[in-house]
Amino acid sequence: MIAHVLPHPLSGRVAAVKSKSYAHRLLIAAALSGGRVAFGDSDDARYTARALEALGFTATFDGDSVAYGAFRPSDEVKRIEVGESGSTLRFLLPLAAAIGVQADLVTAGRLGERPMGALTETLSGHGVTATAHSVRGRLTPGVYEIDATISSQFVTGLLLALPLLAGDSEIRLLGRAVSAPYIDITLEVLAQAGVEIVKTPTGFLVPGGQTYRLTDAVVPGDFSGAAFPLVAGALGDGVTLTGLSLLSAQGDKAVLDVIRLAGGIVTVSEEGITAKKGALRAFRVNVGETPDLAPILSVLAAYATGESVLDGVARLRDKESDRLAAIEEMLAAAGIASREEGDSLVIAGGVPTGGVFDSRSDHRMAMSAAILAAFAKGESRVSDMTCVKKSYPGFWEDFAGLGGRYAVER
Repeated sequence: MIAHVLPHPLSGRVAAVKSKSYAHRLLIAAALSGGRVAFGDSDDARYTARALEALGFTATFDGDSVAYGAFRPSDEVKRIEVGESGSTLRFLLPLAAAIGVQADLVTAGRLGERPMGALTETLSGHGVTATAHSVRGRLTPGVYEIDATISSQFVTGLLLALPLLAGDSEIRLLGRAVSAPYIDITLEVLAQAGVEIVKTPTGFLVPGGQTYRLTDAVVPGDFSGAAFPLVAGALGDGVTLTGLSLLSAQGDKAVLDVIRLAGGIVTVSEEGITAKKGALRAFRVNVGETPDLAPILSVLAAYATGESVLDGVARLRDKESDRLAAIEEMLAAAGIASREEGDSLVIAGGVPTGGVFDSRSDHRMAMSAAILAAFAKGESRVSDMTCVKKSYPGFWEDFAGLGGRYAVER
């Protein structure tokens, strides 16, 4: 379906969507504990919730909540649907290996093309045969060396799985870990579940034989999803987000600092976090640790005076779409010039015009294009508008609630 978006300022108040980053981790901890979690309604989180059931954990669903019970071991090969969720694939592959489940994991979209070699190689050196889509055997304790420069999800997968092994293990990170805040989220959830992890200069020590103890979990608000209405507030008459905590380990709360850097006004009160327009100016920020912010920050840059720079953009090519190319394409469709300079994207702010925006079936590109279109000169079209279900199913409802105007072409 295509969204025809008419320009209209966005303002008002909305509740932050639940964090799917936390949801994935809390779902796994809950399954291993026999606990319950209200995980939200994103497609990615639902894939993890259902995949855990397919692995053999008994599950009782009630809307967007699930209560897990006993694990039922089986010798049969399990078919696990993971959709387009990289977290589901990269977390459940080592988990299946740790609990001895023989599994085939079925992907969709571009997920099958995304890097997996570093994870499967280290797993295959410890008692299992692993590919990007399957695992056979059972993991043994030991030293796990992992290339941390590709994805923090590889590290998280090991951190979640290795405490279940009979003996102690060590994770040695090869290279500087990318998206380190996501590893911090993992450590936070593990501590909440009573699992001990010891940081070392080269990685982590993971004592074996541990038991997860997480009975009832609450998924916090998501700064990644909140970034879209917050930037909308900085472009218009102000938007307030409720349900967010500045104490969160989420790296994407950096969006607040970037809005301030760009001249926007951010205030925090009992009512929530509010972003509203100031004299927007060019800014420079490294998105290497927060790649999910890059699409919406490119929209902020499009409306700022001067040339803004997003550094650390190379990793964007391996997301749900080639996000670097998608961002450049979106900006060009709005009449905004951009250019690559090494690992940086330079964006010349101006007066964006309405255009035809191809979301490339990427949820973050669809939402970014919608925010761009709301303030542009003239009508816009955003393709595959329903792909937002991956992380923010209620996006279009919130968009309309803030004053956004759009019609749907089926």
